[in-house]
Amino acid sequence: MVLNLRGARPITLVQVDNQIHEGQMTTIKATCPDCGEVDLTADDILLRIATGEGSNTYGFACPACSEFVEKPADERVIRLLLSGGVMPMLVHVPAEVLEPRSGPPINHDDLLEFHELLQNDDWFSELNAESNMDDLTS
Repeated sequence: MVLNLRGARPITLVQVDNQIHEGQMTTIKATCPDCGEVDLTADDILLRIATGEGSNTYGFACPACSEFVEKPADERVIRLLLSGGVMPMLVHVPAEVLEPRSGPPINHDDLLEFHELLQNDDWFSELNAESNMDDLTS
């Protein structure tokens, strides 16, 4: 069986042969952004299936350049890879990851400022007061 995972769009799939003959190994063709089309086996591919609302991906170490390539895996890709013998890895994505974020990411200075704030006995009151002020100015 040969499975083609080529990427004109994020992923285009073409199933060439549906029959697996005894003793024959499935060849999966995928595309490395640097090297082009490469041949892989089911053991070469890491298929991550997210439980819940997360995104599914598949990845492989390119046999030509050793770079790890990761691509999104829609339902069709998942079915095709599973039919080719790829073992899935279920990934639990915490709900917090999917929550909308606002404001800039925290940095080293923010952590130091928070650490200094925690040194005071009334740190919670100060933190709560700052949070209330932010709510009023927003």
